[in-house]
Amino acid sequence: MKFHPKFQAIAIPIVSLYDHLKYHYHVIGRENIPEGGCVVIANHTQWADPVLVATAMGNKYPIVAMAKKELFAIKPLAPLISALGAFPVDRGTADIGAIKTALKSVKEGKKLLIFPEGTTKHKEGDAVKEGAAMIAARTGAPVLPIYISENKKFRSKVYVVIGEPFQPEKVRSKESYGRLAEDMMKRVYGLKERI
Repeated sequence: MKFHPKFQAIAIPIVSLYDHLKYHYHVIGRENIPEGGCVVIANHTQWADPVLVATAMGNKYPIVAMAKKELFAIKPLAPLISALGAFPVDRGTADIGAIKTALKSVKEGKKLLIFPEGTTKHKEGDAVKEGAAMIAARTGAPVLPIYISENKKFRSKVYVVIGEPFQPEKVRSKESYGRLAEDMMKRVYGLKERI
Protein backbone atom coordinates (compact mmCIF):
# COMPACT_ATOMS: atom_id res chain seq x y z
CA MET A 1 0.00 0.00 0.00
CA LYS A 2 1.19 3.52 -0.76
CA PHE A 3 1.31 6.67 1.34
CA HIS A 4 -2.06 8.45 1.61
CA PRO A 5 -1.60 12.03 2.88
CA LYS A 6 -5.34 12.50 3.43
CA PHE A 7 -5.49 9.38 5.59
CA GLN A 8 -2.51 10.67 7.56
CA ALA A 9 -4.18 14.07 8.03
CA ILE A 10 -7.30 12.38 9.44
CA ALA A 11 -5.36 9.93 11.61
CA ILE A 12 -3.06 12.44 13.34
CA PRO A 13 -5.77 14.27 15.36
CA ILE A 14 -7.18 10.91 16.48
CA VAL A 15 -3.76 9.67 17.58
CA SER A 16 -3.10 13.03 19.23
CA LEU A 17 -6.16 12.49 21.41
CA TYR A 18 -4.75 9.09 22.39
CA ASP A 19 -1.41 10.70 23.29
CA HIS A 20 -3.16 13.22 25.54
CA LEU A 21 -5.16 10.49 27.25
CA LYS A 22 -2.13 8.27 27.81
CA TYR A 23 0.34 10.98 28.89
CA HIS A 24 0.48 14.49 30.29
CA TYR A 25 1.54 15.48 26.79
CA HIS A 26 3.17 18.83 25.97
CA VAL A 27 4.56 20.21 22.70
CA ILE A 28 7.06 23.08 22.73
CA GLY A 29 8.25 24.97 19.64
CA ARG A 30 5.67 24.06 17.01
CA GLU A 31 6.24 27.51 15.48
CA ASN A 32 9.74 26.36 14.46
CA ILE A 33 8.46 23.94 11.80
CA PRO A 34 9.64 25.31 8.42
CA GLU A 35 7.65 25.37 5.23
CA GLY A 36 8.63 22.91 2.52
CA GLY A 37 10.76 19.80 2.65
CA CYS A 38 13.04 19.17 5.59
CA VAL A 39 14.80 16.38 7.45
CA VAL A 40 13.29 15.84 10.90
CA ILE A 41 15.61 14.16 13.40
CA ALA A 42 14.83 12.99 16.92
CA ASN A 43 16.12 10.81 19.72
CA HIS A 44 14.52 7.38 19.97
CA THR A 45 13.94 5.39 23.16
CA GLN A 46 10.47 3.84 22.79
CA TRP A 47 8.17 2.53 20.08
CA ALA A 48 5.79 5.47 20.61
CA ASP A 49 8.34 8.07 19.45
CA PRO A 50 7.34 8.23 15.75
CA VAL A 51 3.72 8.75 16.75
CA LEU A 52 4.64 11.46 19.26
CA VAL A 53 6.67 13.34 16.64
CA ALA A 54 3.88 13.10 14.06
CA THR A 55 1.21 14.38 16.44
CA ALA A 56 3.52 17.14 17.69
CA MET A 57 3.97 18.38 14.13
CA GLY A 58 0.23 18.29 13.46
CA ASN A 59 -1.60 17.41 10.26
CA LYS A 60 -0.70 20.51 8.25
CA TYR A 61 2.32 18.89 6.60
CA PRO A 62 2.80 15.50 4.91
CA ILE A 63 5.25 13.43 6.98
CA VAL A 64 7.12 10.35 5.78
CA ALA A 65 9.39 8.19 7.91
CA MET A 66 12.12 5.63 7.50
CA ALA A 67 11.21 2.45 9.39
CA LYS A 68 13.10 -0.80 9.82
CA LYS A 69 12.11 -3.31 7.15
CA GLU A 70 11.19 -5.93 9.78
CA LEU A 71 8.02 -3.97 10.59
CA PHE A 72 6.78 -4.49 7.03
CA ALA A 73 6.88 -8.27 7.51
CA ILE A 74 4.01 -7.96 10.02
CA LYS A 75 1.00 -8.37 7.74
CA PRO A 76 -1.66 -6.38 9.64
CA LEU A 77 0.82 -3.56 10.37
CA ALA A 78 2.53 -3.13 6.99
CA PRO A 79 -0.36 -1.61 4.99
CA LEU A 80 -1.29 0.69 7.87
CA ILE A 81 2.15 2.18 8.42
CA SER A 82 2.68 2.45 4.65
CA ALA A 83 -0.53 4.44 4.29
CA LEU A 84 0.60 6.65 7.17
CA GLY A 85 3.87 7.48 5.41
CA ALA A 86 6.43 4.91 6.57
CA PHE A 87 8.76 3.22 4.09
CA PRO A 88 11.20 0.36 4.75
CA VAL A 89 14.95 0.62 5.20
CA ASP A 90 17.37 -2.29 5.56
CA ARG A 91 19.57 -1.09 8.40
CA GLY A 92 22.17 -3.77 7.74
CA THR A 93 23.12 -2.48 4.28
CA ALA A 94 23.49 0.72 2.28
CA ASP A 95 19.84 0.59 1.19
CA ILE A 96 19.94 2.55 -2.08
CA GLY A 97 16.18 2.22 -2.60
CA ALA A 98 15.41 3.73 0.80
CA ILE A 99 17.92 6.54 0.22
CA LYS A 100 16.35 7.40 -3.13
CA THR A 101 12.88 7.42 -1.57
CA ALA A 102 14.13 9.69 1.23
CA LEU A 103 15.82 12.16 -1.13
CA LYS A 104 12.76 12.26 -3.42
CA SER A 105 10.41 12.84 -0.47
CA VAL A 106 12.35 15.87 0.78
CA LYS A 107 12.63 17.34 -2.72
CA GLU A 108 8.85 16.96 -3.10
CA GLY A 109 8.35 19.11 0.01
CA LYS A 110 7.59 16.41 2.56
CA LYS A 111 8.88 16.26 6.14
CA LEU A 112 11.19 13.24 6.38
CA LEU A 113 11.46 11.73 9.87
CA ILE A 114 14.64 9.81 10.69
CA PHE A 115 15.95 8.56 14.02
CA PRO A 116 19.76 8.83 13.55
CA GLU A 117 20.44 6.58 16.53
CA GLY A 118 18.62 3.70 14.82
CA THR A 119 17.14 1.38 17.41
CA THR A 120 15.63 2.27 20.79
CA LYS A 121 18.43 0.45 22.68
CA HIS A 122 20.80 3.34 23.29
CA LYS A 123 21.58 6.35 25.44
CA GLU A 124 22.83 9.89 24.88
CA GLY A 125 26.38 9.88 23.56
CA ASP A 126 26.15 6.50 21.79
CA ALA A 127 27.35 6.17 18.20
CA VAL A 128 25.10 7.75 15.60
CA LYS A 129 24.44 6.44 12.09
CA GLU A 130 25.39 8.71 9.16
CA GLY A 131 22.25 8.20 7.02
CA ALA A 132 20.30 11.24 8.19
CA ALA A 133 23.37 13.45 7.84
CA MET A 134 24.01 12.20 4.31
CA ILE A 135 20.41 12.82 3.23
CA ALA A 136 20.37 16.28 4.79
CA ALA A 137 23.68 17.22 3.15
CA ARG A 138 22.63 15.90 -0.27
CA THR A 139 19.24 17.62 -0.34
CA GLY A 140 20.45 20.91 1.16
CA ALA A 141 17.13 20.99 3.02
CA PRO A 142 16.92 22.35 6.56
CA VAL A 143 17.22 19.95 9.48
CA LEU A 144 14.60 20.14 12.23
CA PRO A 145 15.84 18.76 15.57
CA ILE A 146 13.29 17.33 18.02
CA TYR A 147 13.81 16.04 21.54
CA ILE A 148 11.33 13.52 23.00
CA SER A 149 11.08 12.79 26.72
CA GLU A 150 12.71 9.54 27.75
CA ASN A 151 11.29 6.96 30.20
CA LYS A 152 7.69 7.53 29.14
CA LYS A 153 5.08 5.85 31.33
CA PHE A 154 1.31 5.95 31.61
CA ARG A 155 0.16 9.43 32.72
CA SER A 156 3.75 10.65 33.07
CA LYS A 157 4.76 14.09 31.77
CA VAL A 158 5.91 13.73 28.18
CA TYR A 159 7.45 16.59 26.24
CA VAL A 160 8.19 16.92 22.55
CA VAL A 161 10.49 19.90 22.03
CA ILE A 162 10.82 21.17 18.46
CA GLY A 163 14.01 23.15 18.00
CA GLU A 164 14.93 25.76 15.43
CA PRO A 165 15.76 24.41 11.96
CA PHE A 166 19.36 24.70 10.79
CA GLN A 167 21.15 24.40 7.48
CA PRO A 168 23.59 21.46 7.36
CA GLU A 169 27.04 21.67 5.83
CA LYS A 170 27.38 20.50 2.24
CA VAL A 171 29.74 17.62 2.89
CA ARG A 172 30.42 14.45 0.91
CA SER A 173 32.77 12.11 2.79
CA LYS A 174 31.81 9.39 5.28
CA GLU A 175 33.98 11.08 7.91
CA SER A 176 32.21 14.41 7.36
CA TYR A 177 28.82 12.71 7.52
CA GLY A 178 29.85 11.22 10.86
CA ARG A 179 30.78 14.63 12.29
CA LEU A 180 27.55 16.15 10.98
CA ALA A 181 25.51 13.29 12.48
CA GLU A 182 27.11 13.84 15.89
CA ASP A 183 26.41 17.58 15.68
CA MET A 184 22.78 16.87 14.75
CA MET A 185 22.26 14.71 17.83
CA LYS A 186 23.98 17.24 20.11
CA ARG A 187 21.40 19.76 18.92
CA VAL A 188 18.61 17.27 19.68
CA TYR A 189 19.78 16.54 23.24
CA GLY A 190 20.47 20.23 23.81
CA LEU A 191 16.71 20.82 23.59
CA LYS A 192 16.27 19.09 26.99
CA GLU A 193 17.17 22.43 28.55
CA ARG A 194 13.86 23.88 27.31
CA ILE A 195 11.76 21.50 29.43
